[in-house]
Amino acid sequence: MIDFSIWQDPETGEPLSFNRARRGFENPRTGQLYPADSRGILHFCGAEDAVGPDAASTRFYDRFAPFYEGGQKLYYSLYGGERKARNDYLQYLHIHPGDRVLEVSVGTGANIRCLPPEADYYGIDLSAGQIEQCFLQKQRRRLPLHLCQANAEALPFRDESFDAVFHVGGINLFSDREAAIREMVRVARPGAPLLIADETERVARRYQRLPFFGTPFRGREEIVPPVDLLPPNVTDVALADVRRGSLYCLTFCKAL
Repeated sequence: MIDFSIWQDPETGEPLSFNRARRGFENPRTGQLYPADSRGILHFCGAEDAVGPDAASTRFYDRFAPFYEGGQKLYYSLYGGERKARNDYLQYLHIHPGDRVLEVSVGTGANIRCLPPEADYYGIDLSAGQIEQCFLQKQRRRLPLHLCQANAEALPFRDESFDAVFHVGGINLFSDREAAIREMVRVARPGAPLLIADETERVARRYQRLPFFGTPFRGREEIVPPVDLLPPNVTDVALADVRRGSLYCLTFCKAL
């Protein structure tokens, strides 16, 4: 069941309350409404709110969303199958039954399918296309997942709301990586594990030569694991190579 107590206005940081008559979360002071659609998906922003690299990557993922699942399955077949390949990084999360877990940039929900079903999952994504595909997967597979369209750089959750927070694929293309990481740490509880994984520069250079699929990888800065962007209130920082240097996996904990 969705927790009504953990939401905040991403613009002001003020607590939100659920307004059943208006079908959404409302800021009692300003009257700003963040609506829930007929499927129960909350909308805290839209594609029109994305700027810079966020806008370009959102357009790409909106167009690619219907084909994303098939492409991922084909890609992961090269690494022994999807579940095995995703466990290369998900193993670092150590999720327990009853945990409340946030995935930033949830995509089609493929990572959630590989995690313990006894936890309570929340997924945000800026791409409406990915959210749509994720909802279909949620219904088909009965995933314990609550979805919302939101920007990683201004999360709609109150401080210390989650027992684990993770992001896989996409932060290399964020407009403000430091803000997104700061937000992930903010919403994590003290002692919570956090994980950030994405393609290495070597892989991105290979991708950028591809037609269509390489579009978001062109004109970017060189990819460096964002260790230097971590805020001071984290501990146990570790950086690992995954799949022979295809991904970097940055893990850390929020300080107690």
